[in-house]
Amino acid sequence: MKKLLKLFAFTAAAAMLFSCTINRPQEQTRTITVSGTGTASAKPDLLSLNFLVRTVEWNVNVATEKNAAITTKVIDAIKNNGIDDADISTADYSITQDNSNSYAGRYTVTNTISVLVRNLDNAGKVIDSAVYNGANGLTNFEFRLSDKSSTVRQARTAAVQNAQDAASLLAGASGCKLGSVIEIVEGYSFSGNSSFEALAEAKTAATPISTRSITVTSEITVTYSLTN
Repeated sequence: MKKLLKLFAFTAAAAMLFSCTINRPQEQTRTITVSGTGTASAKPDLLSLNFLVRTVEWNVNVATEKNAAITTKVIDAIKNNGIDDADISTADYSITQDNSNSYAGRYTVTNTISVLVRNLDNAGKVIDSAVYNGANGLTNFEFRLSDKSSTVRQARTAAVQNAQDAASLLAGASGCKLGSVIEIVEGYSFSGNSSFEALAEAKTAATPISTRSITVTSEITVTYSLTN
C-alpha cells in the first residue's frame, strides 16, 4: 500500500511539473523592421516601337485592302532598314464602324505593327521609313535592356546594404545588436527618360533619337531579430 501511495505521489508530481512546463509562456522574439532603397543605372540597347497603320473608308472591303497594301509597304521599309523578320510582329488588328450618328458611319481599320530595334543608331531611320511609307501613328516608344539581371542585382545589393545600415544604427542607439534576418519583402521598378523629335518629312533625313540611362530601383523591407 505504501509503495502504491509513493507511486501515486511521484506520478502526481511529474504531472504537475509537465503541466508547468507546457503552460510557461515563450519568450517573445524582439525584432526591428526597416526599409532600404538601392538604385543602379545602365545604358539601354533596345528600343520597342508600335506603329499604327490606320485607314478610314465608307466601304469595309476598300478599307481593309487599302490597309493591307500600306502595311506591306511599311513592313518592307522597316526590313530595309536592318530589322529582322523575328523582330517584327502584329500587336493588334481591329475593324470598327462609326455609329455615333443616326446613320452608319465609315469603317476604320487599324493594324498595329510591333518593332524591336536592336541598333539604336538606326532608330531614327526606322521611324522615318515607316512614316514615309504610310504609318500614321506611334503608340509605344520604350527603351529596354537586353540583359537587366546585372543591373537589378546591383540595385538589390545596394538596397540590402541601405537597410542593414539603418537597422544597425537604430539597434545600436537602443542598446541592442542585430541578429539574423527573419523576413525580406522586395519590389523593383525601371525608369528612364527618352525623347524623339518631330518625324522627318524627307525620306533621307533621320529623326534624331536621344537616350538616357535606365535606372533600376529596388525597394525592400527587412525584419531582423534583436539580441543583447
